[in-house]
Amino acid sequence: MPNSQSKKNTFERLSFMEDDVFFGSFVLKGSENDMLGVEQFPRVVDAAGLCICLEGEGEIVIGAQGYHVQKGDMCVIFPNDILYIRRKSPDFKGYTLACTPDFLINSEIPIPSRTPVYLFIKDNPCISLKEKEQKELIKMCEFLKEHDAREDHPCRKEISRNLGYAIIYEVIGIYRKKEPLHQQPYSRKQTLYFGFIQLIAKNYREQRDIEFYAKQLCVTSRYLSAVCKEVSGFTAKECIDHHIMINARILLTTTGMTILQISDELNFANPSFFTQFFKKRTGVTPKRYRNPNKTA
Repeated sequence: MPNSQSKKNTFERLSFMEDDVFFGSFVLKGSENDMLGVEQFPRVVDAAGLCICLEGEGEIVIGAQGYHVQKGDMCVIFPNDILYIRRKSPDFKGYTLACTPDFLINSEIPIPSRTPVYLFIKDNPCISLKEKEQKELIKMCEFLKEHDAREDHPCRKEISRNLGYAIIYEVIGIYRKKEPLHQQPYSRKQTLYFGFIQLIAKNYREQRDIEFYAKQLCVTSRYLSAVCKEVSGFTAKECIDHHIMINARILLTTTGMTILQISDELNFANPSFFTQFFKKRTGVTPKRYRNPNKTA
């Protein structure tokens, strides 16, 4: 399973490193500052998983819909979903299991985007569990975690994969018996904002002009920026820059890419422009950020 450092990286980009195992499980607590890094700014999830609320309550956004979750509720996340934690109680505690997108893509279980069960769960990601259902599901997750830790077992991956399938079937079975939680209504401005965030995640490398996003959303750039400021406290330009900075920090701290390679990856004209962009927003150069004890 991922060590504490790889978990930190997982939190930053809500995905697994390519050389990580299929699964990771951990407990989220309300006392954590900016839990999962999605409280101040929505992120597009590059993973699939579930979270079961064990204690407390909170409000989250999945896609463009809001949900009030409390003890006993479960939320299911698919790759490319927008995730945003609007509020959590100090005593919030949630059990989380996540897997790579490739696991779902290569799964032998018929859950591609065209199937009814996928569409139903996608449209109704949050559901309430009975105490027995919660205990059984967590037991299965912990059983998977225990077996996947046996790195010396020659069939470790095959066992983990099939235990993962069992958990997916368990979740599907729960959904077939349940009524989903009611979605909290969101205004047109909030829906526009989350649509904007999703577009940024797909296009930020090539498109940094507000006009591009405004045209995609069929609004003016002035209106889009005003809506972003009202909903999130950031202008549209600040939202775009924020997403670039998130990915810049990830590449600097979790890869061995050179500054030139990162500059190219983020589609800057040259490393000098990237350095100026980064330093203006952090006060330090990318080199100093990566190696704080060395001279930039």
